Amino acid sequence: MIDVNEISKKHISVLLEELVSAIDIKNDKQNIIVDCTLWMGWHASKMIEKMNSGDIFIGFDADEKNMKLAKVRLEDISDEKWVKVILINSNFSELEEKLKENGIDKITWIYYDLWLSSLHLDEADRWFSFMLEWPLDMRLDKTKWQTAADIVNWYTQKELREIFLKYWEEPGANKISANIVEQRKKQKFKTTKDLSDILPSSPKTKSRIFQAIRIEVNKELESMEKSINEAIDLLDKDWIIFVISFHSLEDRITKQIFKKESKDCICDDLICSCHHKKKLKLLNKKPILPTPEEIKENPRSRSAKARFAKKI
Repeated sequence: MIDVNEISKKHISVLLEELVSAIDIKNDKQNIIVDCTLWMGWHASKMIEKMNSGDIFIGFDADEKNMKLAKVRLEDISDEKWVKVILINSNFSELEEKLKENGIDKITWIYYDLWLSSLHLDEADRWFSFMLEWPLDMRLDKTKWQTAADIVNWYTQKELREIFLKYWEEPGANKISANIVEQRKKQKFKTTKDLSDILPSSPKTKSRIFQAIRIEVNKELESMEKSINEAIDLLDKDWIIFVISFHSLEDRITKQIFKKESKDCICDDLICSCHHKKKLKLLNKKPILPTPEEIKENPRSRSAKARFAKKI
């Protein structure tokens, strides 16, 4: 029997109050809320509690284990509220396609929490950390073929260097990529320990390299950019998109997309030739940050930033 309450103690949702308080549930129309990063339903449970009978809640997650746990967590709440819950075991990069498969072409609220859950970092069977030894995998979606081992064993030195620089601007990218290539000539990488052992001793450097590989394995930034653009098109007028990011590149992508879609012209010509029409109104010029109290309670929240905007 799955003890969801016990599992939940291992995870603290970041910027939860800020996200939930931004929701404006309408009583005169059907609310359709999409959670693009369901995890195990921490944010979702609070969202459903605010929704009305007949509303629809949709949760995306590529991790089948998360999906099963979220279902257990949300069943009682949704039954009590008479909210229809649709759980989609898919990466949010397939947002538009999967919503259309479920007969939905417009939504009223959508949000992203782009951090790995604490369970991904703490449970040995999730394989994301360098702290313990387990298979070098890092896939959120186990149906995808490329693993972290594939990357470190088969990417060229130049390709490895590029992902270490692109995703974390790692200053030791040249030497680290060269060391990986040299080591795999002797023996292929199979476990997290194999990789960790040849990296510099600094936990910060190890963390950066592991995160860069994880981002590459799951194509996280490409998926995020595609999904956010689709989300903006799917949003109905006057409704909200809310993004919580934890990585400077994630926040930069969000900021750039929001900025672009809040302008009528995005070209540099004296007379506009792009014919771009703005779709969003920015609701915060500067990102929302965790309070000192939240950071003290949950140190992992310290890098979180949230941005949100309204469809016009």
